[in-house]
Amino acid sequence: MRKNPLANNAALIDRNAFFQHWLETDATAGPQRAYRLACRLSEQMRPIGRTAAAHADWALAHTLFWRGRFAESRALLAAIRSDAITPEAGANARLELLIPAQLSLALATLGEIDAALAQAGLALSWAQDQPEAMHLASACGYLSLLHCFLDAPAATLEWSRRARAAASKRAQISLIHSTNLLEYWALSRLGQPTDEAAAQTALAELRRIGRAQEARAFSLYAQGLFHQAPIHACTQLDAALDLNASCGLHHWEARLLHLKSQSLDAAGQLGEASRFLHIAQETAQRQGARLFLNDITGIESRTHASPHPESAL
Repeated sequence: MRKNPLANNAALIDRNAFFQHWLETDATAGPQRAYRLACRLSEQMRPIGRTAAAHADWALAHTLFWRGRFAESRALLAAIRSDAITPEAGANARLELLIPAQLSLALATLGEIDAALAQAGLALSWAQDQPEAMHLASACGYLSLLHCFLDAPAATLEWSRRARAAASKRAQISLIHSTNLLEYWALSRLGQPTDEAAAQTALAELRRIGRAQEARAFSLYAQGLFHQAPIHACTQLDAALDLNASCGLHHWEARLLHLKSQSLDAAGQLGEASRFLHIAQETAQRQGARLFLNDITGIESRTHASPHPESAL
């Protein structure tokens, strides 16, 4: 029996509607609300085909990562079979880019740096083979964020600028503003002058898209302020923690708590600094975030030297 092409098209439209609803919720409200939708995507999309099922698995892994469930995200991504992605559907869904890019972030937070860089390289290689600038922009954006996690500001700066240049060709507004904030963080970390007006504009534009976009962006901004003046950063770090928590975002939680401890230490509030250092350690241990746990130092340390080498693919 021949399949009805109209029924097939209807199924694809339904799949796209389910996925778009999750995507919009993730961008605007964050994983606090998107998680429930992500958990349902598999049953909604699996009957349509293996590529649709892979897309649903990626969406759940993406949501788990932002919730701070890094090991679960990695396991789900690693289980997605590449042969499930057909060339046509894969190109449309960008799964050859999205799966290794997301996996690189999960691996990095778990402390598997070499494996993270290798996955990021796969994502970049696929993007470079595509004619559309949007794919290269996305890959470079992921690389910039990855190196921010690795506390490698020079590489973050390089990849953020490459991402913005590629994104400008397709007017990918949210990515352009996100890379502005990654650049702000990198320049702050390097002790170089920053463009405060551009950072404020980026925050305002991302706030218009949704609270979750603002939370992700403000996390970078608050960390940048810490590196500019640790003694004055506590209020902004608190705001970042509160904003993230309201959206169910926990990917930066351990690092933000550690920076708050250092900020309190710089202000001479040693008791509170010690308390938040302990909370940062507990958070990193609970999440299995060896990357952050390895970076956490005692309250006597007012400057933070990263053990991670500057790396670029």
